[in-house]
Amino acid sequence: MTYHSHFLTNKVLKRERIYIRHEVSEWQDSWPLHTHDGYEIYYFLQGNVHLIIGNEIYLLQPGDMFLFSGDVLHRPNPSKDTAYIRSYINFTADYVQEMAGADLAEKLLGLFQQPNGLLIRWDESGMDDIGSHFTALVHERERGAIGNEFMIQSLMVQLLLKIYRKSKEMYALLTAPAQSLKETNVRRILMYLNQHYRNTIALGALAKEMHLNKYYMCHCFKEITGLSINNYITRKRIDEAKKLLRLSDEAIGSMSEQLGFSNPVHFSRMFKQYAGVSPQAYRKMHQT
Repeated sequence: MTYHSHFLTNKVLKRERIYIRHEVSEWQDSWPLHTHDGYEIYYFLQGNVHLIIGNEIYLLQPGDMFLFSGDVLHRPNPSKDTAYIRSYINFTADYVQEMAGADLAEKLLGLFQQPNGLLIRWDESGMDDIGSHFTALVHERERGAIGNEFMIQSLMVQLLLKIYRKSKEMYALLTAPAQSLKETNVRRILMYLNQHYRNTIALGALAKEMHLNKYYMCHCFKEITGLSINNYITRKRIDEAKKLLRLSDEAIGSMSEQLGFSNPVHFSRMFKQYAGVSPQAYRKMHQT
């Protein structure tokens, strides 16, 4: 299964700085663990879905909204037994700063700094309001009337203000959603893997560390995340490799060792399998 930074999202953000999808119901053959540029507002409407953001796992209910930075690994794991409907907005920091000004933008963008995402839970009346706001954004974009770019930017800042105010109301009262034993165990495993992915991780040793039966541990992880443990580790390493390739001139051999691959040949083979290109080609594409 190919894994890559979300190319379409990045392409649209580079061109337009905002990417809006509303009431999306398309089913994908795979739901890759991924990152992308900018920030994301993810709004869940219908389905049976676990959402992974960083170290956290959320079992979604209609009206759940998540705010997170695009560079945090995330992945939905929807069940096929019911339609999966969601809305989302990706945007860049400067898109908000330009309209809101530096001081207000700092407060609004602060919502996206939680390493495992920020959950906003809307009730029925709130869902009607947020749905109308998404519809207004889409309508304005599709009309293409004079001043529509200004209107979309204004509506976006208004949406963020609504979310900001709601977050202040919620987190004075909200307790963390209860998790099942399986979800709690998988959350512990995710935290461990995200901290130790650079090391060699044997399943038997991991099970001992987690005080779990190895087969139960593997089953729970796959059921909740949709990925095997070894697959998750490889994807995490590849994502970190992409960051190093974009932001540094570190040698491929040194990088492969640092990220826990057995040798540079194995690293290059796995990178091409998941990213579709060699590490050298990926670096050239993103450093030109």
